[in-house]
Amino acid sequence: MRPILLGTLCVAVLGLCAFLAAQPKEETTKVRLRLVDAQSGERLGGMVRVFPAGSDKPVPVPGLFDRLRGLEKSQTVVGWHVVPADGAAVELPRSALRLEALSGLETALARQEIDLSKKAPEEIVVKLPVIFRPEKSKLVAGNTHLHLRNLGLDEATEYLKQIPAADGLKVMFISYLERHKDDKTYITNQYTTGEVKQLAGSSVRFNSGEEHRHNFEGFGQGYGHVMFLNIKQLVKPVSLGPGITGAGFDDTPLAGGIEDARKQGGTVIWCHNTYGFESTPRALAGQLDALNVFDGSRTGAYEDRYYRYLNIGLRMPISTGTDWFIYDFSRVYARINGELTVPSWLDALKAGRCVATNGPLLSLSVDGKDIGDVIALDKPKTVRIEASAMGRRNFEELRLVHNGKVVKKQLAEEKAGAHSARLVHEVRVDEPSWFAVRIEAQARNEFDQKLFAHTSPVYVDLDGKRTFDVDAARSLQKQLEEAKADIRAKGKFSNARAAERIESLYDAAIKDLVNRINQRKP
Repeated sequence: MRPILLGTLCVAVLGLCAFLAAQPKEETTKVRLRLVDAQSGERLGGMVRVFPAGSDKPVPVPGLFDRLRGLEKSQTVVGWHVVPADGAAVELPRSALRLEALSGLETALARQEIDLSKKAPEEIVVKLPVIFRPEKSKLVAGNTHLHLRNLGLDEATEYLKQIPAADGLKVMFISYLERHKDDKTYITNQYTTGEVKQLAGSSVRFNSGEEHRHNFEGFGQGYGHVMFLNIKQLVKPVSLGPGITGAGFDDTPLAGGIEDARKQGGTVIWCHNTYGFESTPRALAGQLDALNVFDGSRTGAYEDRYYRYLNIGLRMPISTGTDWFIYDFSRVYARINGELTVPSWLDALKAGRCVATNGPLLSLSVDGKDIGDVIALDKPKTVRIEASAMGRRNFEELRLVHNGKVVKKQLAEEKAGAHSARLVHEVRVDEPSWFAVRIEAQARNEFDQKLFAHTSPVYVDLDGKRTFDVDAARSLQKQLEEAKADIRAKGKFSNARAAERIESLYDAAIKDLVNRINQRKP
């Protein structure tokens, strides 16, 4: 019986192999693919996806790096591949195809049909219409916050060499993070502090930083976390509290680590907008150089904390990164005066000469002064404000913000594959002020991420005084009191004295706000 069964099985296997061999295989052909500036003909890095004619299901493109490597891919975003600036040899089906391609945020989406069913060309060149050129305004795109995980070192290095450059990023900060057990997969922890030598030769300037953080639970709320950029050595301990380290107590605030980083000449950026309790004490102490708004998650609204900081006279630049993988086009454009280096880019960011966006590029001037500038008035005056937005996707509405309130709106218009808006408005300034512009949109980009864009402010001091809104100060005071209560309820302290030391940081910040309020009372 057994020989009969074995013989039958062998016949079945041979029959299956013969059947599969007889199935028609889709023929492919090798071509070189390049992306170029439609106006100048200059080469561009970017990304592409390829569809069979009449189909919305993209095909694999052997020879190109997967743009969404490491991320879950929905059907709306699947299929994008990286095209280096020098182009690449690819293997495509020998059939009628439709190509979609773009470069960073700066170009329109180009669509091109090509029939490879007969003789294929040696090269396919896709011309990309450029919507805006940030370099004309000396703007340089950077990402302040990035980790990679579950990749090998060679794969991670290839990721970093290909994707940032193809996205149009010029400065990239890779973050070191420690988390109990999980950090065994954090491949970016293997890159050295400072200049990332493994990535030498790339068109992107890479620098390694540190995410210094505290959680009460593994991924829950805590004191918060900050990015230390351009530091000379890691600030230890990297992570604080048993929620993230798996042991110990919640005795240590972020303040000490921040001081250490600043002594090294490092730049300190608060992460995730409203996430974390300690941002307001550190902001009041002047220890934060910028605020990341949407790096990996959209926590809170601008009004919840950022506008309140500005409304009590803090000069806080806006910034962003992408946290885990480059899941979006999120970047901060900083205006560089002189040669581009990591320090010069950070200086521009800290000076507030910057725009955070994953969609349109924004511009703003107030009486001819640019983003980040301070206008000093000795008496009230009517100022002229000019602003613009331009991008690939419909950002719907450009909004002018004055001291936290939207005072003017302008709808976006479409023309030749781009969306734009221009706003001109005059405002009577009879109190210290700040102005910024942002977009308001429900639209999403090619990675299915909701569009955002926001400038850092232009500030107007009047009679030597900065903006100070008592209601904003009281709202921050209330947040601090609520933070104290949460810490008291969730904190695990080694002794009562340790708990009191943590609470004293919030008491000092509350006292600071109360003093500022009292100074403003008539």
